[in-house]
Amino acid sequence: NLDSLQLSDIYSLMLFILYKTQEIPEYAVLSELCYLLDGSNLNRLLTFFAGKTLKVPTEEEFIILTNALLLYQYIQIDHNSFTDALASLQGLTTKQKDEVTDLYLKIIGIMNDYNVNRNLVQKNERHK
Repeated sequence: NLDSLQLSDIYSLMLFILYKTQEIPEYAVLSELCYLLDGSNLNRLLTFFAGKTLKVPTEEEFIILTNALLLYQYIQIDHNSFTDALASLQGLTTKQKDEVTDLYLKIIGIMNDYNVNRNLVQKNERHK
């Protein structure tokens, strides 16, 4: 009975039916998004990415990226030494620190290609 379902359950059912009728494996997880996003944000996500394949980074990739950006901040913005900055990253394995360092070096190259006025970024704003 659709009248007894929550709105997120209805959206989930709709996306599940879409998956089952289209038989597109990438649609399998769409019905779960209904429990992560409200209806408005789900609609915006589906509208924005309509017809596109979206790959979500793994938790490990996100950890490496976040720490590489922190390393960039500590060295390039806060002017800490590489050794001190790397030591301040907590809970990383040796392999992860190597991956963070490799990504940090790539980030330097990327940031050198863009005109980012660091004077507009105040330290207090970065920590909110």
